[in-house]
Amino acid sequence: MPNLKNKQLAQISLSKSCKAIILGSLLGDGSLKLYKPYKNARFWIRHSWIQKEYWEWKIAQLDEIRTYRSHLIQFPSGFSQNKKLLFQSGALKELTQIYKLTYKQNILQIKRTWLNHMTPLSLAIWWLDDGSIIGHGQKGVFCTDSFSKKQLNILKRYLLIVWKIKVSIGQLNRIYKGQPRQIFRLYLNNTDLKQFFRIIMPLTPIPSMIYKYCILYKDTELQQRWISEMFIAFPDLKKEIIETIRQRKQQLTYFRK
Repeated sequence: MPNLKNKQLAQISLSKSCKAIILGSLLGDGSLKLYKPYKNARFWIRHSWIQKEYWEWKIAQLDEIRTYRSHLIQFPSGFSQNKKLLFQSGALKELTQIYKLTYKQNILQIKRTWLNHMTPLSLAIWWLDDGSIIGHGQKGVFCTDSFSKKQLNILKRYLLIVWKIKVSIGQLNRIYKGQPRQIFRLYLNNTDLKQFFRIIMPLTPIPSMIYKYCILYKDTELQQRWISEMFIAFPDLKKEIIETIRQRKQQLTYFRK
């Protein structure tokens, strides 16, 4: 990894874990916002109610930027019928410093200058926010729908150069507000997905999020090998791992044949 000791982001007086979670969340379900008349930015996270355990685990790591108003609940509205869990930080100069390095005109900028400061914890947050296992349980995808192909090429090169993880860019055609729209996502094959998980798994011991790591195989030996790796990463969650894999296999018609 690059030497970042003297870089501007490294000098910001927040803990390493706090900055790691913020940077990972910027690629996922978090954002930095600078509202008038405030001179400093706030950090926001929004998750669905069913991810309450993950949300609570995440904000527990952010105590240094919390205020008494940090925990909010957004009730169902015309846009969404599901309750949302919101985290709003205090308005802090340290967050403004990160904002100025990652945003331009209130739009997130994907740049290596700040991606290089991401840690394995940042990658874990990004995966838990926007990553999914696909391909009958053997491949992975980051749902990067809001990013351009140019931005994804920056992320692709970053993952390869810094973490030795190969991803490919896929294009999907969608209809948005009645108009056709092209979106782009990052895909991982089975080999790189496992390598990526080996980097991030030990950092997120959250029972309800175990499903995010449950790679599935029809081959019993291959399945047991992966279960063993999950046991090493999550030694206190062995029962949850076995049960989650069983449930995931039941959900896939591939394993009913």
